[in-house]
Amino acid sequence: MSDCILIVDSDCLACELLQFKFEDEGFKVDVEHDCHTAMQRPLADYNLLLVDMMESDFDGIRFTRMVRDNSETANLPIILLTAKASEDNIVNGLDAGADDFIQKPFSTRELVARIRSVLRRRRVMSARRMSNIMRYRGLSVDFGTGIVTIDGAPLMLTRTEYLILAMFLRHRNQFFERSEIQHEAWEEDGISERAVDTNISRLRKKLGEYGRNIINRQGFGYGFIE
Repeated sequence: MSDCILIVDSDCLACELLQFKFEDEGFKVDVEHDCHTAMQRPLADYNLLLVDMMESDFDGIRFTRMVRDNSETANLPIILLTAKASEDNIVNGLDAGADDFIQKPFSTRELVARIRSVLRRRRVMSARRMSNIMRYRGLSVDFGTGIVTIDGAPLMLTRTEYLILAMFLRHRNQFFERSEIQHEAWEEDGISERAVDTNISRLRKKLGEYGRNIINRQGFGYGFIE
């Protein structure tokens, strides 16, 4: 499928020329002429945003920050355009979360190359991140960030509870003795078996329906059983 780009720029002629060029390169393109109306679009549906800094009450930097602050669009690639490539502009744009920065006037050929580069880089990052995520039905553990969610809603776990859950999910359908769990989830020695039982009991409650998957089999230990 073609990558879809949203151009946000008040220069109507420039947008028309870019749209023609990008569509000729195989992209799907939508256009908005101000950040206010662009924010009303389903931004998560786009593969990349090309945004003019547009010095106004709602400029490209503020727009970029709002996109980054939204969990649905936090990883959406953004390239900022500006007629004034001062050091402050560049620093502010990158600090806001822009992936790249290009000064007007620019070569459309260079811009297309930069767009393709940003998209490739984001796909690599996404693939790496997805390889660090483990799911069981609606339960998801991101080993890169340490975030646990159930049906997309974040679950507040202690560090110990998280380490126990991560251990169980990495090795589903296996059982672990309490001593093995102690070694995995606690840095200090001398943790009692009762502490293991207590933390797993709390973890079960927090997991709701998925708590039933944590089984204690006598003589074998604990495990997450599908």
